[in-house]
Amino acid sequence: MEVARTRLDWVDMAKGLSIFLVVIMYCATSVGEDTGQAGFLQWSIAWAMPFRMPEFFVLAGLFLSQVITRDWNSYADRRVVHYFYFYVVWALIHIVFKELIVARDVSGTVTSLAWALVEPYGILWFIYMLGVFGLVSKLLHSLKAPHWGTLGVAALLQMANIKTGSYLVDQFAEYFVYFQAGYLAAPYLFKLADWVHDNAALALGGLAAWAVINGLLVFSPGFQMDPVHPQMGWAALPGLHLVLALAGSAAVCVAAVLL
Repeated sequence: MEVARTRLDWVDMAKGLSIFLVVIMYCATSVGEDTGQAGFLQWSIAWAMPFRMPEFFVLAGLFLSQVITRDWNSYADRRVVHYFYFYVVWALIHIVFKELIVARDVSGTVTSLAWALVEPYGILWFIYMLGVFGLVSKLLHSLKAPHWGTLGVAALLQMANIKTGSYLVDQFAEYFVYFQAGYLAAPYLFKLADWVHDNAALALGGLAAWAVINGLLVFSPGFQMDPVHPQMGWAALPGLHLVLALAGSAAVCVAAVLL
């Protein structure tokens, strides 16, 4: 019972850290747009760039194995409709308020509402993608696609740096690998959490070493600080970016256990 409770606590903490990083990212972007300057917030978010969004999707896939075998109706209710419903409600609120009430642009409102159904809207994109990832994962499971083969293809898509002009396609290629990684690596992450719980000092040392290495690779040659869209150095290289994203996701889990 104690083990189960510990696991639940660290998972909740990890999800809290994940949401915190996403919120801080948008805060930093808004401040950067308004001031045109980069402060501590922007530098902190730049350091977290390799894993900031990947760990969100890793955690989202962590318990997928518990529902993936359910019938379509039950699964869709938990992993597809749930997210799309939330997305539709908030997209409607955002668009109506910003474009109809504030801008008084009726045609623009109608256009944005239509596009929001087929392309992720604004800052709600990650909620839309959770529904898409859940749907695709169930389809792949139904087709009995090999798990590690799927992960390999998803990794290749991420490293290909695909830019089609479609936000849906591009974000899928960029982040699906992390959702699948959370799904397939869940047993290993739970074992890691147990090890951290029993070896806090070693885990803390490893976490410190990772933080330094991550920072060195982010702020390496090629790094450019922009108040809104900072550019990573070597950490942006294909392959290395993927490794740092997965390492950072594991580090968030380690930090959650230690906290």
